[in-house]
Amino acid sequence: MFVSVGRWCARRPKRTIAAWLLLLLALGAAVALCGRVTSEAVSIPGSDSQAAADAARAFPGSASGKQPLVLHTGAGGADLTSAGARDAVAAAARNIAGVDHVVAVTTPYEGAGRAAMSADGHTAFLSVELDVTDRDITPEVTRRIVDAARPAEAAGIEVTPGGSLAAAADKGSTRHSEIIGLLAALAILWFGFRSAVAATVPLIAAVVGLGVSLSVVGLLGHLMDMPSAGSTIAAMIGLGVGVDYSLFCLTRFRELLGDGASVEDAAALTTAASGKAVAFAGCAVVAALASLALGGLPLLHALALAPGIAVLVAVAATLTLLPALFALLGRSLAPTPTASGPVALDSAVPDPAAVRGPAASDVPALGPVAPDAATAPGPAASDAAAGGGWRRVAERVARQPWRHLIGALLLVAVLAAPAAGLTFGQLDGGDKVSSTASRTAYDRLAGAFGPGVNGPLQVTDALPDPASGPTDPRVAKVTDALTGTPGVAAVGPPQLSPDGRTARWQVTPTTAPGDPETARLVHRLRESTLPAATADTGHGAHVSGAPAAQLDLNDRLSRRLPAIIAFVLVIAALLLLLAFRSVVVAATAAVLNLVSVAAAYGVLTALFQQGWGAGALGLDGPVPIPGYVPLLMFAVLFGLSMDYEVFLLSAVREAYLKSGDHRGSVITGLARTGGIITSAALIMVCVFLSYLLSDDPVVKMFGIGLATAVALDATLVRGLLVPAAMILLGKANWWLPGWLDRALPRIDIEGGDHAPPPGPATEPEPGPEAEPDPEAAPPVTVRKT
Repeated sequence: MFVSVGRWCARRPKRTIAAWLLLLLALGAAVALCGRVTSEAVSIPGSDSQAAADAARAFPGSASGKQPLVLHTGAGGADLTSAGARDAVAAAARNIAGVDHVVAVTTPYEGAGRAAMSADGHTAFLSVELDVTDRDITPEVTRRIVDAARPAEAAGIEVTPGGSLAAAADKGSTRHSEIIGLLAALAILWFGFRSAVAATVPLIAAVVGLGVSLSVVGLLGHLMDMPSAGSTIAAMIGLGVGVDYSLFCLTRFRELLGDGASVEDAAALTTAASGKAVAFAGCAVVAALASLALGGLPLLHALALAPGIAVLVAVAATLTLLPALFALLGRSLAPTPTASGPVALDSAVPDPAAVRGPAASDVPALGPVAPDAATAPGPAASDAAAGGGWRRVAERVARQPWRHLIGALLLVAVLAAPAAGLTFGQLDGGDKVSSTASRTAYDRLAGAFGPGVNGPLQVTDALPDPASGPTDPRVAKVTDALTGTPGVAAVGPPQLSPDGRTARWQVTPTTAPGDPETARLVHRLRESTLPAATADTGHGAHVSGAPAAQLDLNDRLSRRLPAIIAFVLVIAALLLLLAFRSVVVAATAAVLNLVSVAAAYGVLTALFQQGWGAGALGLDGPVPIPGYVPLLMFAVLFGLSMDYEVFLLSAVREAYLKSGDHRGSVITGLARTGGIITSAALIMVCVFLSYLLSDDPVVKMFGIGLATAVALDATLVRGLLVPAAMILLGKANWWLPGWLDRALPRIDIEGGDHAPPPGPATEPEPGPEAEPDPEAAPPVTVRKT
């Protein structure tokens, strides 16, 4: 199938490229017409906060609640209670009321809004109600509301949007990060290939795939709650794997051209060999992301779906668009005698014909039969010369495997040590960059009204019988209990739904939303205050609000984390078992993949939670780590590590089948793949680190965490730990019980399903043992000049 797809696209390059461009234009037009929609809403089925939110639907109100528009004058400015300021604010409120989607504006001078004026009279806020949900508040809506407040600004009053209005205003494009990542990738590719044409091919495929996937993710926001981080993560992963997958295939294509294959044959065989490996790696990433469904949270579904779409589109572009580009550019991509750069990319690709998992007849359970020295092919001369730097590394590891294994593990232990203190927390406006509207509004409100005003709690009580009013004994008892709870700064007057069956209180904590004391207050309300106040009344109260919802989210993630980790480990081990038909290789690789993840968690904890070097990251200090960040990182990293794992083990397996030399096959495999794995990882690291320019702390976390893990995975894990472990295990690496060998289906990661290229070929005379191998990859017809 793969060779047919590759050949079809190579024979119709213009048609294939036009189809991709039309798809990109159509999706771009749909996005321009419908817009990209994101939502930070968090739904947690079965949680206490969700029960409170569901009960609150009995109250009429705007679709997005009351959004603050913060008014502030400096210490030397006019008091907001002065006549001039009152007139200016009133004029601004009238203008804002006339803006599209605004249904009501409450000023701090009205009875319902008097609590919105600070004691010193220098800070206040307007409460703006809209007829659209939070997900539909766009930067344009915020801009029009702020522009309508010009009468207040003309009077010397600073106007800053808060809440969802600020979140919309702060939505920045990550385009600069993507451009920097692409430029870094271009530099690395040119340095490796020494050809401008070859260096741009992976970027073209990656950019087209990125445009398609981001458009699809943007349109999905109309159908489901898609957080803004979803499209950013999709861009990070899609761009990284898009360049990497194209790099692997381009390297194979150039090697085939260098051996004399025709352009069409080289494109088809590349798709059948490296293209199939790319499909396998992409499916591994998607399978790992699918594990997040075990979390049972719509947020995780969205955050897994976005990068999953990006990976699938990158695979599709690699299998179809790339062969078309190969055919169109043809021999201009062929290597020249001077084109092999220092990273030796073209010498790093294993032979697809030998990458199959071993059958029982290939490798007996106790190891390979020693090959006949006269007939068995050993490592080619090119293998011995390839990857000089990595060959020297491999030889040093082979001479002292225990020293390198223990040394690498100690280094990982040092990096991973801070992860022992990793806790899940909640980000709030105080963790944003100081230049953002969210941070400015947060600081001004916290300074004037206390930090808890930025994250109020909502207590909702569903009554079995309608209440007579706010003085109903059942309602008054809850009010008194809330007021007397330690950690509560203020309790708003109780509100009753139109039918009187639901009561609601707004509770302002004394601490900030992300402060651990606020989480303790939520536990205190749920476990002691409210149960005591509603005992023997036939009803129970629930607590919601952003701090309560985040607490429930983190608790749910903590409980589901072991199941998700176990699922990903099992999936990774099964995929490697199917690929290489070895219990030991599968188990060792799956366990060693944890090494880079643990180190990434340690670096993440040290830099963000403990605040080491926070200033260098553009942060003012330590920030909490949301629970979904480590969880999503784990799934993504395990999927990405399969790519390098398969590539390295394929080369080791090929050399082992040729020579039967365990030690030599590890050296040859690392020497042949070290350069391209390092180059591919360097590209991905540059792409991930470019997102540190974002103002969003969550995006910075993903950038640092993913870059750290990929860098360690490509160097420490693949360069030291895996080779050292394989050398120590010796022939046990390829052990497979006979019953399992018979039960496992046989798959071929690279090659094996393609027909020989057309054209005359010189057939060698069959010897006495020249039985045709039905599973063997066909030879490439070459014509040496």
